[in-house]
Amino acid sequence: MDKIDKITFTGSLPPFQSAILLDGMGDGARIRIDISRQYTNEILKLQSLAGQCFKVTIELEDKNVSW
Repeated sequence: MDKIDKITFTGSLPPFQSAILLDGMGDGARIRIDISRQYTNEILKLQSLAGQCFKVTIELEDKNVSW
């Protein structure tokens, strides 16, 4: 597998209550992100990192993206 240095895509939290799920013990969470199909290649790269530790950085976009 090639080394992945960076995966970039634009996404948003879906508008429903379970978009962010907190662990019952209070020591973790699961976040769901809606991503446009134009980022399929990046999503596949992200999928290849399953089971590995990685850093997530969120930057607010100045534009309003519509799905």
